[in-house]
Amino acid sequence: MKEDRKIGPEIHCTDLKLSRNLSAHVRKSGVDEVTMMHGWIIRYLYENREQDIFQKDIEQRFAVGRSTVTNLIQLMEKKGFVKRESVKQDARLKKVILTEKGIASQESFEDIVEHIPEPDEMNEKTDTKNYTSSSKDDKNSL
Repeated sequence: MKEDRKIGPEIHCTDLKLSRNLSAHVRKSGVDEVTMMHGWIIRYLYENREQDIFQKDIEQRFAVGRSTVTNLIQLMEKKGFVKRESVKQDARLKKVILTEKGIASQESFEDIVEHIPEPDEMNEKTDTKNYTSSSKDDKNSL
């Protein structure tokens, strides 16, 4: 008899396990002052550093409100990961730029991610193999 499984909760469990595993590796490496959201923003800025990125771009990219992004950027600025600079055409606009510390943080994070063990190498506590569905029947339960 086929086990009736819902893929939504399995995806959620997998996401939690991967996030915990990633957070553990980041803390272990000493880069724990960066939250996951800060890390996503740093990566976004790093990947788009050839373009002017403004707060509204971050709001749209991550689907979060203006006050949330304001607080995030202020904290990241206080910690030295980003800085805000006025643009020539409109002094009210401030582009968000990674500092050297922000760039180093992203490069360090990339190195950490590169060395995280594959799921079959992880211990049972962080094993995600049991939570991935690959059969045709399981995909139909979406």
